Amino acid sequence: MSIRHSPHRASVFLALLCVLTLPLAAQERPVIASTSWVQAFAIAAGAKNVVTIAPFELQHPPEYEIKPSDLLAVQHASLIVYSGYEKFAKKLAETAQNSNLKLITVYTDNVPSTIIAETKKIAEALGTTEEQATWSQSFTSFTESLRTEVAAALPDKKVVVQAYMKTFVDWLGLDVVGTFGPGEPSPAVVLDLIKKKPAMVIDNYHNPGGKALAESLGVPLVVLINFPGKDGTHTIEDVFLYNKRALLQQNEK
Repeated sequence: MSIRHSPHRASVFLALLCVLTLPLAAQERPVIASTSWVQAFAIAAGAKNVVTIAPFELQHPPEYEIKPSDLLAVQHASLIVYSGYEKFAKKLAETAQNSNLKLITVYTDNVPSTIIAETKKIAEALGTTEEQATWSQSFTSFTESLRTEVAAALPDKKVVVQAYMKTFVDWLGLDVVGTFGPGEPSPAVVLDLIKKKPAMVIDNYHNPGGKALAESLGVPLVVLINFPGKDGTHTIEDVFLYNKRALLQQNEK
């Protein structure tokens, strides 16, 4: 016995199939991240398909100049995530001919509470709040353990810090007695910092300026990172581990 299919049932089935496949299609549309730092936030938020504009290899990603290929990448994106200090990212969003593109500005800082809050913003836009919540629990445990380890290895350590690293070093619990930069400090600043007798100078790989200062003070120089990319770092956890190793290795010398 043959079975005859109703044209009406067939059209309903096709319509239902299209509806069911829409969420998958939306998930497959890429999320554009301005830099590797922002990409790390997006991945932590639960993004699965992330395209990063500024190459990982750049020492200072915010200085990146957009290319025509970057505009093509944005054409089929669902979301662009960037930080306010990246002029190229804002220009990219304004130039892109994509009326469906959503924009989110995040505050990039390597303090766990800030990272969790900013990744939650991204997750709400992506519909991945459950994934972000699971990640944030693991991340909180990871960072608390890391901070405890650093504090135990560097008790009462007085340090001078490049300005863009201060919040991270404060969170670690080190005694920040002075800051410098971006760029090399003036002779007056150096004289002031010498009086404070720090045990270590902590510099920023992306905006270095502490080498001469460390030599003047006669103390070790430790170079930390904010953006993933150096020495195979990719995730925000990689950044924390890299910085922990840099601090502990210098302390062991």
